[in-house]
Amino acid sequence: MQTQGTILIVDDEPNILSSLRRLFVSSDVNVLTANSAQEAMSLLAENSVDFFLCDYRMPDVSGIQLLEVVKEKYPDMFRAVISGYAEPDAMTYAIGKGTSMAYFKKPWSDYDIAGKVLHIISTMKHVKDKEIIRIFSSIDKLPSIPKIYYELDDAVSSGESIEHIASIFKKDASLTAKILQIGNSVFYSGKGSATLEQAILMIGLSTVKEIVLMYKITEGLGAGPRIEKELERIFSHGLILNKAVEHCLVHCGQKYNKNVSNTLGVLSCVGKVILLSYHPDRYYGTTAFSEGCGCSFEEAEREMGYINDSSSAITCSFLDLYNIPFEILEVLLYIGRPEKVSQENRVISAAYSAMVRILAAIENGEVTDDMFIEQCCYGVLSAEKLSNSVRIITDVWNVGK
Repeated sequence: MQTQGTILIVDDEPNILSSLRRLFVSSDVNVLTANSAQEAMSLLAENSVDFFLCDYRMPDVSGIQLLEVVKEKYPDMFRAVISGYAEPDAMTYAIGKGTSMAYFKKPWSDYDIAGKVLHIISTMKHVKDKEIIRIFSSIDKLPSIPKIYYELDDAVSSGESIEHIASIFKKDASLTAKILQIGNSVFYSGKGSATLEQAILMIGLSTVKEIVLMYKITEGLGAGPRIEKELERIFSHGLILNKAVEHCLVHCGQKYNKNVSNTLGVLSCVGKVILLSYHPDRYYGTTAFSEGCGCSFEEAEREMGYINDSSSAITCSFLDLYNIPFEILEVLLYIGRPEKVSQENRVISAAYSAMVRILAAIENGEVTDDMFIEQCCYGVLSAEKLSNSVRIITDVWNVGK
């Protein structure tokens, strides 16, 4: 009988293993359990596992150390940690470095841990869809994460000064020029002259770090001068989307996780860059369709029948290779469908989906009336507050032109 997937749970306490196993009794998944790192590695060698969940504190080895070994041996496997201890710094570090892709708290009595695990397994199957694999088959060699990205990540995480962060950029002349170009084009409409430090601060530390990743990945994909102007347009739009989502969330009156929301616009560019580089006919055809209909690129794709291999799905599949946290992937993947996103990130999904549609409408000169705003709320956002954000964003857009 075909199952939805296989889960391996690792914990040194037998009662915890039994409790977790019981949560999946009515689910169509195969659950394996291990009470040590050694037993877990033996089970991994003998079974195809989709989801690996281990305790943070075990007697023989820490959960993070075990996850590092699993990541090395089985990089495509989804890895998560569960802990009853308050270790926010350790969890943030593990997720930031891609060692763990999700974190669950003990006790789990106040939330549906089984539902969350099953949701992740289902979502990751979309990310690894065969249509996406076909798209990637046209890429000769996937680029690795550049060393400068890790340097910036450490500097930002450590709270280094803006001067120190700027000095890292200055090691790479082309990257420095790109950050200055983006900063001046987006914030000064191409007429200003910001310093590197000013450009970094205007763009935002987290965002600028992801721009570095994007720019270097683009270089690694072999995107050359022939598409430089279109790449600049994609990146600029991604940065504007970042700011629009941030504005919407700040004024929405609801709680949200800024670590999930603050780089969505920039990261969403990946799929479009890949299509532009390797499937230009499809990219330009979709762009022309979206402009003709006054809709977003993503809406145009749906109308044209690109579902499983949409630019959003390509983005998520690519970012998954670089261990971007699952919470970000699901928001990007389920654009326009906030109801499919985890409850705690639904407001972020609604704001991101809304701003993608609204920016496309503004850019194409379409009407953003009350009915349109109501549709963009997705039953999550306040129409009144969203209308205020739309007015401000429209004014800023018109000034920028």
